[in-house]
Amino acid sequence: MNDDTVRAVPVELRHLPPAPTLGWVERAVGPGARVVQVRRLRNAWGSAMHEVRVEHGGTEEAFVLRRWARRDLTPDDGIVENEARALQLLERVDLETPWLVASDPDADECDAPALLMTRLRGRDVLGPAHVDAWIDDLASTMHVVHAAPDPGSELGPFFAYGDDRTKPPPWSRQPGPWERAIEIAHGPAPDAAAGFCHRDFWPGNVLWSRGKVSGVVDWTNACRGPAAVDVAHCRLNVALLFGQDAARTLAERYGPVADLAWFDVSNAVGMGNPAGALWRWHDAGRRDLTSALIIERIDTFVADAVERVDQ
Repeated sequence: MNDDTVRAVPVELRHLPPAPTLGWVERAVGPGARVVQVRRLRNAWGSAMHEVRVEHGGTEEAFVLRRWARRDLTPDDGIVENEARALQLLERVDLETPWLVASDPDADECDAPALLMTRLRGRDVLGPAHVDAWIDDLASTMHVVHAAPDPGSELGPFFAYGDDRTKPPPWSRQPGPWERAIEIAHGPAPDAAAGFCHRDFWPGNVLWSRGKVSGVVDWTNACRGPAAVDVAHCRLNVALLFGQDAARTLAERYGPVADLAWFDVSNAVGMGNPAGALWRWHDAGRRDLTSALIIERIDTFVADAVERVDQ
């Protein structure tokens, strides 16, 4: 990572957790536990993510500490509790996900609202050597998520982002499709069947080990919602990473899903400016992406989604 990218990462994400917070980690792990190493995990922007290695009972184990530490991005009410509930529900699902260790939603003991979980093996892969096989595994993993038991009232219901957008973004080169996209997104959401929904399913939240999916992380926004929410969100990010053809392939590999075009539009409108925080993509390992390329790809995605809605 170059110096410009490092400087662009918000300071609250770069700073190591303070001693009182690490003391909370030690107490959560158990009597005699001792933190021996802390390092920042890349590809995190909404909250600070650190791997914390703890020596306990003669062994060393890795945990992940998430802290909602950004001063300019106040966490939504109940977001820590929501992820804690999601992780507990996922313990009975045939999918590798972190196990909840402890949470401090009101920052009673930590410097910020915090959640401690187990560390999964593997790492995210945003530049795979074989994109086609990578897309296959993304689609298959989404099916596993959507086969999880309906969370019912244990998780909040899906709601769309982007309600505050009223005009095409100034950076877009295709304002016409954006005007129609905003109109569509501000209309009623389809009455689609709901189930377990990750809500932020994209390649950056899928871990890989030895060429296979080894787990899915970041369940902060998990909700009860339509499968199309995850497919659309993943498609949009795949389009930004590899272009519209790759996004189309992902939809084909996942298979038919109700109202995908509407959720494609809704996700794009709610995404904000994907090129305005280029450091996020560079921090995630895709330093080849430029603002111009990202803008071109999201404009293409929006125009395609609008056309499909209006067919």
